Amino acid sequence: MSTENPYAALTTATTFAPDAGRDRRRKIATAQRETNLAVLFYFCLIPVNIAISSVANGAPWANIVSGVAALPVLVFGAVSVYSLASQFRGKFVAVLYVVGLLVPLLGLILLISINSKATSILRENGSFGL
Repeated sequence: MSTENPYAALTTATTFAPDAGRDRRRKIATAQRETNLAVLFYFCLIPVNIAISSVANGAPWANIVSGVAALPVLVFGAVSVYSLASQFRGKFVAVLYVVGLLVPLLGLILLISINSKATSILRENGSFGL
C-alpha cells in the first residue's frame, strides 16, 4: 500500500504560459469583423452613388462628392484587409491583397478568400464566437 494521499494538494508550483494562440485568434476575429464592416460600407456606397447621380443630373460636382464619400471607405477597407491578411499570410502578401482590392472583380475574390480563410482558422480552433 502506498502512504501518499491521492487527495493532497500539489506541492510544486505550476505556472502556465499565456496562450499566445488565443491572442492571435482574437486579432484574427477582430480583423475579420472590420473586413466584414468594410464590405458592408462598400455595399452602402452603391445607393449613395445612385442618389447623388440622380440628384445631380450629370453635373461634374457629383463625381467629386462620390469620390469624397468613397475615400474613407476605401482607406478603411485597405487597412482592415491588410490587418487580416498580415495575420496569416505575411506582410508582403498583405500588401498584394491591398493592391488587388483596386481591381474590381479580383478585389471581391480576394475579400471572399481572405474571409473564408479567417473563418476556417477560427472554426478549426473552436473560437468562432470570441
